[in-house]
Amino acid sequence: MLLRRLDDYQSWQVQFSGSSILIDPWLTEHPISGAFDRRHPAGFTTHGDLVRENADIAAVLLCTSVNDHLRPDTLRLLGDVPVHSNLKAAKAARAAGSPTTHVRTPGETFEITCREGGTLRVTSTRCGLPLGYIATGWVIEAVDASGVDRGRLWIEPHQPTVDVAREVAARGPVDVAVLPTQSVLAVVLPVTAGPTRSAAATRACGARALVPTATDPRRDMKWWQKMIYFVSGGDARTVNELNGAAELIHLRTGDWLDVRPGR
Repeated sequence: MLLRRLDDYQSWQVQFSGSSILIDPWLTEHPISGAFDRRHPAGFTTHGDLVRENADIAAVLLCTSVNDHLRPDTLRLLGDVPVHSNLKAAKAARAAGSPTTHVRTPGETFEITCREGGTLRVTSTRCGLPLGYIATGWVIEAVDASGVDRGRLWIEPHQPTVDVAREVAARGPVDVAVLPTQSVLAVVLPVTAGPTRSAAATRACGARALVPTATDPRRDMKWWQKMIYFVSGGDARTVNELNGAAELIHLRTGDWLDVRPGR
């Protein structure tokens, strides 16, 4: 199973046996605006890039309905690709023009049949509070046609917790965890976990590698937005918190990572 970073923020592609899942895809130049601003620099993966690659996009996973995860313009480009999410995000995706939406609740598992054989097994996971009321994470497992495990990852871009990490580990060994390494506070509301909580969750789920997501969140914010959002932590501190328990792998835009058992 392969993991690709589609942009320098929090859009991801998982590919296995000829088929792909997109997580929170943002495939256009249309900027994010509102409570905070974010723009795509050159080099991000576009919908046109996926078309030229003849990618079989089997599903979209949304972690929340917030507009830095759910991009209506991208969902319209993806047409009838099935969207899986919590209830609020499914309603927003349908309003944006996605004709096929599936509401998934934490603990629910479904399978996607891959074009060249095998399956991608997907499980919705709980997000820590307070974002847990509107957000979710995902475990994605690749299983070949013989039923052999070919890699397993957990993605939680907001609030990974040790309790959820243990629930994830109870289903089987995690090879890669995709978690935030910068803590974000919106005034006093915790939006994303930082190095301490993400490192603890990485250890608890047994992941051999941690890949940072939701990176450099204040980069394109206006001055008044930066006064609302407080950011701390980062990769260096996360490495210290991991203390050798897992490798930190920072992917650049377009980079692929081989997610395989025992990496």
